[in-house]
Amino acid sequence: MQDAILEAAKAALPGLAQVEPYVGQFGADGPTQGRVTAPAFFVAALDAPLAEHQPGDGRMALDVRWAAYCLARNARGPAQRGRDAMSMAVAFAQVAQDAQWALAPEVQHARLEGVQNLYSAALDNKGFALWAVTWRQVVLVGEDMWAGGDTPSEIWVGWSPETYPDDYEEQEAQP
Repeated sequence: MQDAILEAAKAALPGLAQVEPYVGQFGADGPTQGRVTAPAFFVAALDAPLAEHQPGDGRMALDVRWAAYCLARNARGPAQRGRDAMSMAVAFAQVAQDAQWALAPEVQHARLEGVQNLYSAALDNKGFALWAVTWRQVVLVGEDMWAGGDTPSEIWVGWSPETYPDDYEEQEAQP
């Protein structure tokens, strides 16, 4: 799913210098791991608690919380780089709202939480502006235990199976 989100970001935000999973490339003090080239887009799954409704078919429904980080660098000053990062974040938020990343039905519609300025003086001093887009999305993982099985052609009902285990009646199918 993360790869599908990254591909959507590449298509929606032309001109990005870096598009990849977030693995700690920057922190409150700025870029910390590897090389960061702005404008950049990073995405990460933040948590994945069980969804309120489970499918009951052997799969698990996780309500994954995602974050997309939009990093801008602009020599024209903090106001311009802040606008650049916000513009990227808003443009991506429009893509993310209700998205299923071409992975339906295992991935349900995204529920946008918001767009947030992650300003820090340390980032600003290094010439960066950072905005984030957060959303939640239910993802089904595992195998459907009913998939590929045979569809029953008859229905038999036992009215008192504990007392009369061999006493079942065939039910006629309703149109």
